[in-house]
Amino acid sequence: MPTAPSIEEIKERIDLFLLGLSNPVLLEPGKVVIDLSSSSYTFSTEYNKLLLQVWNDETNFVRHIVSIKKEAPNRMEIVYQKFGKEMTGTLILSQSKAEAGRLDRRSQRVRYVQNLRQYLGQIFPEWKVKQLTTEPALAQSFSARFARGVLSRGQRAWAVIGISDKEENGREDILTFGLLWLDWLRKNSQKQVIEGLRIFVPEGSSKTTLQRLAWMNADRFRWEVYETGDEVRKCEPAEEGNLTTALAPLPAAQHCSLAGRHWGPEIEALNPVIQSFVGRDGDSTWTFRGLPFARETARGVVYGIGRSETMLGEGTWEDLQKLVLHIAQHRTPNPLDPNHPYFRLQPERWLQDLLMMQVDKLGESLLAEPVYRQVTNAGGLERGVLDLLAIDTSGRLAVVELKASEDIHLPLQALDYWMRVRLHQQRGDLAKQGYFRGREISPQPPRLFLVSPGLQFHPACDIVLRYFSPAIETVRIGLNENWREHLKVMYWKREGSRTGKLEQMESSD
Repeated sequence: MPTAPSIEEIKERIDLFLLGLSNPVLLEPGKVVIDLSSSSYTFSTEYNKLLLQVWNDETNFVRHIVSIKKEAPNRMEIVYQKFGKEMTGTLILSQSKAEAGRLDRRSQRVRYVQNLRQYLGQIFPEWKVKQLTTEPALAQSFSARFARGVLSRGQRAWAVIGISDKEENGREDILTFGLLWLDWLRKNSQKQVIEGLRIFVPEGSSKTTLQRLAWMNADRFRWEVYETGDEVRKCEPAEEGNLTTALAPLPAAQHCSLAGRHWGPEIEALNPVIQSFVGRDGDSTWTFRGLPFARETARGVVYGIGRSETMLGEGTWEDLQKLVLHIAQHRTPNPLDPNHPYFRLQPERWLQDLLMMQVDKLGESLLAEPVYRQVTNAGGLERGVLDLLAIDTSGRLAVVELKASEDIHLPLQALDYWMRVRLHQQRGDLAKQGYFRGREISPQPPRLFLVSPGLQFHPACDIVLRYFSPAIETVRIGLNENWREHLKVMYWKREGSRTGKLEQMESSD
């Protein structure tokens, strides 16, 4: 019968295991994970006990280690004795997967900087490459996902930005950070003229950036886009009409399915703030201050929050009533618990619901109705903003983009929607499909309204908007921070066809 290992042998096994981890972490089920690479720890074998002590700025604890329960590559479970008790507990030592991922991304980005330097040297042999880096700079909102640098030749210079094909997310964000880098260089370059921006993206991923560049101000900067792969290819400018877009048919006045027609009035009678809308698929969704809680499906009406779904029927009607009561308790302008998920979930949809009923509060001669939501897609792009389409007293369209929290990408995400609405307007699609029936739609380009609580606009938004085409008249509207209680416009700022101007304003409550 094998003898139990001594405390010295256990200590040695643990020491050797930890030496094999580049970034070891310690976790105790149900408690905080401790990064051992940034903490101090020691093993003591005094008094014939193996004691592990770990301390850092946030914690200091001691555990009496009695055995090793299980060992596998990059993971070890050790058993400890709880002081003064016969009970035991388990500690887990492992490699931090998050850190491993960060290290891998860091090395990939270093390699990409080298590759980009080679591309630049091949394409622009008479230019010098300077300041090429992926180091983030939070104060300037420069992201580590993008390599940025300068191409220099005498008094002339170009800003450069690129993204590796190893970066799976955020390729469509490159123009935002490119414009910020270009603007920063112009403000901080005293001896050189920064002529424009050269953008490098992986093969097959230039479409969105080219479409957006078609609506930039050519008088403000020059630009070039290159795709990198087996070879480097310079991209041709995109035509304004070359967009992937589809105009949603006008929603039906009534619910489409038999179940929807049966349950719709019952659901809407549960609370006066409940609203319903018909989506692009023709099915109805019911919301409580913007939070979806029931919808039509091919199987019938289902209800639940998030991915939870229960079929609505006579036997579950009471359960739905309880759900709505529960939502109503928490999704209120002055909740008892502001951290409750029902209050915090989907604030943009809450704001959208409010503006659907009172978009005229934004001023600018906007009509209270009709107002449409999400009339066109954005070509499959991931979007964190919600859209409304309205019209003013002169017949000019208004694209209204909503964001309840700070988002550096708001201007270009709004542009994606604006240029699709503009295309449908030019084609006459809106009138053909019955939008704004009885009103003549002006041929003027739509105005673009960016609406957010006044303190929630990212500082970079102003920089990006300055590079928009003057054909896009932008009105940035700051709402009161307590917009859930009542909507009030605190200020607006104009860009585009009029001189940028910040104005204070109060709307009627």
